[in-house]
Amino acid sequence: MSIATLDRPSAIKSPEESIYARIGVLLGLKSAVHSEVDLMERLEKGLAVAAVQSLRKRVGLTDAETFGLIAPRRTLSRREASGQLLSREEADKTVRVARVTARAQQVFGGKPNYAADWLRTAKSALGDRTPMQALVTESGALAVEELLVGIEHGMFA
Repeated sequence: MSIATLDRPSAIKSPEESIYARIGVLLGLKSAVHSEVDLMERLEKGLAVAAVQSLRKRVGLTDAETFGLIAPRRTLSRREASGQLLSREEADKTVRVARVTARAQQVFGGKPNYAADWLRTAKSALGDRTPMQALVTESGALAVEELLVGIEHGMFA
């Protein structure tokens, strides 16, 4: 048995699977997420406001980040009070934040505090925005993911 096999938990079979497992944990999903298809199917069924609350708790999202990146406070409060699911757009935004956060945690060796600091520090490659600020758009999220890939492959960002 190789050292790499010993270091990797048996439940995580590949780096891609681990990112989906992390996303599921960040969102507080009860059933495991193993692939993009699993995530897509979950979004098609709808996400509860509890996924936003779980993400806030596990990532340490501020009110400003939550209400700026996902949905206004009143909208989330109304959905929670009436038991409504998030809209597709709100669910997509929630998963976007979870995906990039999970990716940052993966790139930085599962160190959530370091990843959180990195996500909140302005980067010149993002026009002096923080990665968290860039997540307001899908294009911004892709730019953040490109930075993370660069870091993972030994380039500094």
